[in-house]
Amino acid sequence: MVTSESSTRQQILETASQLFYQKGIQHVGINEVIAVSGVAKRTLYRHFPSKDDLIREVMQHRAAQWISWFEAAVADKGGTAKERLLATFDVLQAWYAQPDFRGCPFINAVLEIADASHPAHHISTQLRETIRLYIMQLASEAGMRDPASFSQQYLLLIGGASLMATIEGKSIGARYAQNALAVLIDAG
Repeated sequence: MVTSESSTRQQILETASQLFYQKGIQHVGINEVIAVSGVAKRTLYRHFPSKDDLIREVMQHRAAQWISWFEAAVADKGGTAKERLLATFDVLQAWYAQPDFRGCPFINAVLEIADASHPAHHISTQLRETIRLYIMQLASEAGMRDPASFSQQYLLLIGGASLMATIEGKSIGARYAQNALAVLIDAG
């Protein structure tokens, strides 16, 4: 029955993840997660004793999925480190253009849950640092003079492009960010 328990837990995670992303974490109650996932209240609480536990697990699950997807998609798009750096915004542009794109779920979580000590904030910060380290590694491989500063500048570009896509509902911000990134790469 381990497989059944594990698939039930996964079903709850996926359902909560979709609901939190579509409606916002604060606008989704445990009863809605229970109703949509089709599990009993007792089952949900056996896997996730509180809403904060569910939020933490959803955020960890999403972060692992997102970084895995991002790194694989970037690797598929470029051969050299410079090509992969530039390809990050091709990958992001495709994400922003998806009809169900509702902003970066990690930025959304941080904005929605103002408490900086909440696990959602910590997980979002961790993911941001994972992205920065990945970009810093690519920048180093590309021969950039100061990969650490470059990676911080990159985070400004990705944050701006993500917010632009969220606010305007258009993916063009990724192209603008990619153009700015090309200038940074050429300068560095």
